Amino acid sequence: MTSTQPRIRQAVRAIVLDRDRHVLLVHFDWPGLDVPGGFWACPGGGIEEGEQPEDALRRELGEEVGLLDPPIGPAVWRKTHLFSMDGWDGQTDTFHPVVVERFEPRPAMTTEQLAAERVHDIRWWSPNDLRTAGVTFSPRRLPEHLDALDDTGAAGVVEIDPL
Repeated sequence: MTSTQPRIRQAVRAIVLDRDRHVLLVHFDWPGLDVPGGFWACPGGGIEEGEQPEDALRRELGEEVGLLDPPIGPAVWRKTHLFSMDGWDGQTDTFHPVVVERFEPRPAMTTEQLAAERVHDIRWWSPNDLRTAGVTFSPRRLPEHLDALDDTGAAGVVEIDPL
C-alpha cells in the first residue's frame, strides 16, 4: 500500500498593525468554499519557486494593499490547512508582524486582478471590530491570537489552529 503526502503550498502572511493595534485584513471569497460570504484574513500569499519568504511577503503586500518595503518582523504563527486548490492539497501560512503607520490601501493590482486572486475587499479593523464583527476570519480565532500577539517574535513561532 502506498501513501501519498498531501501537496502543501508554502505561503507567507503579514499581520499588518498600526500603532493602535488596528489590523489590516483582506476579504477572500470563491465558489466551492465552505464559508458562506467568504472570510477575512491577513494579506499575503504563496511563495514562488526560488523566492525567499520575506521577498514573497514584500511582493504580496505591494500587490494586495500597496505597502512597499515595510519592516517585517520575525515569524510568530504558522498554520496548515488542507483544502482543495489548483495543484495543491492545502497550504502552510507563516505569519509575520508588520507594524506601520496607518495608511490608505492602494493595491498595485487592478480590481480585476484582485478578483482573480479571490480578493474582494480590504479594510482596517479595530480590536473591538474584530470581537463584534460576526464574520468569519482565517484563522477562525484571529481576534484571540491578535490579543496574545507579542510582535517582537521573542517566543518563536506558535502553531495555531486554522479553525
